[in-house]
Parts: sequence; C-alpha cells; structure tokens
Amino acid sequence: MRHPHRVRDLGAAWGNAARYSHATDDSLLVRNAFAIVLVGLTATAYAQPGVVAHAPVSWTAETGTVGIMTDVGVPDGGTASLVVRPMRALRLEGGVAHNVVSPGVRASVTWIPFGTWATPVLSVGYGRFFERDANGIVQQLSGDPTLSSPLLDKVGYDFANARVGLELGKKYFTFFLHAGVSRVTGTVHNLNQVTATETANSMVSVTSTDPKITLWGVSANLGFIFYVH
Repeated sequence: MRHPHRVRDLGAAWGNAARYSHATDDSLLVRNAFAIVLVGLTATAYAQPGVVAHAPVSWTAETGTVGIMTDVGVPDGGTASLVVRPMRALRLEGGVAHNVVSPGVRASVTWIPFGTWATPVLSVGYGRFFERDANGIVQQLSGDPTLSSPLLDKVGYDFANARVGLELGKKYFTFFLHAGVSRVTGTVHNLNQVTATETANSMVSVTSTDPKITLWGVSANLGFIFYVH
C-alpha cells in the first residue's frame, strides 16, 4: 500500500534542501547529502513491516482429499468405500458392499464441476455381487421355512451405474443423493432342474443351459462422506 503523506513530506524535505543549498556555498555537498537521506527515507516509507506475502490458498484447504463414504441404493445395496480426491473436481471411490444375499465390491468415479457448498455431480460406477444361496433370505422374508427353489441356489449379478445428483457439504462432511440408470447382468442357474420337474409327468423333454439376462432400470443411492484429511 502506498503512503501519499510520506511522499509529500519527503518532497517537502527535498524542496527545503534545495532552497537551503542555493543559500550556501556548499550547495553541491548539501544536495548530495539530502539525496542520500531521501533515498533511504523513501525505501523506509515503502517498506511494509509485518506484511508477509502468502501463497494462494490451495483447494486442499477448502475440501477434503481422503475420506470414508457409506451409502445405500439400488442395485448397489449397502456400501462402505474409501474416497480419494486427486484434484478438486474428481473423486475416486472403491469399497465393499452387501445386498443382503451376498457380499460384493464397487468402484466409481464422480465429477464435481463446482467448488461450492451445494453442487450438481455426475457419477459412473461398476460393481459385482458374488453368487450366493438366496433361499435363506427368501424363507425369512416370506416366513415359510419350506420355500426353496433351485433358481435361488446361486444368485449374483454385475451392475453398471450412470447417475446425476446433488451434493451438499464441502471440507469435512458431504451428503449426496444420486439418481440415474443401471444395467444389471447375471446368470440364471439350475433352470434345467426346474423345467425337468415341471415336465416330469409329460412326454416332453427339455434341455437348457444357464441363460444370461440383462436388465435396465432406474437406480438411485444416497449417503454420506466423512473426510479425514
């Protein structure tokens, strides 16, 4: 910051020195001496004691870089993930999941266009739930311990998500709600056993292999992120 009053004082001092130098025989010596003093005072006037230059604040001071995320959704199930932000607009997520029937894994990438407290986002992800026996959970939900099907002996699927959403929060905590579409692929096992049972008393013989199925549908998830660094 400049100091006009200091500059005016220094100018007046210089003028006085000039007038004085003309009134004496040693004008050259006096003028040179006052010139040296003027330079020193000018440097002092422009010096700013106590003012330290600071580097621009990094984005890491405004948002977390490493955190833990937990969310629930369809077809994701419940998920716990590690979150890393290599840059402000990009978030990488990877973790473990469970859909009541079987454990799984999921990885996703989220683009965060704005550094504001509330921002829209775009997220894509891929996950897999490993094949497990689903008869037990079906019996619990139905209340019928005798209910069983060969089709439920091995249930698992892969899924891919593409979603848009809204996120609230910034540095330490973020709440999010995402919605979009998902592609679910899986294999139906033991279909030949079911068809064989149904045609046991007929003259029809059916032979089939385990078919693969693909489903598209609306999907969503919501959750929280806690940044620890």
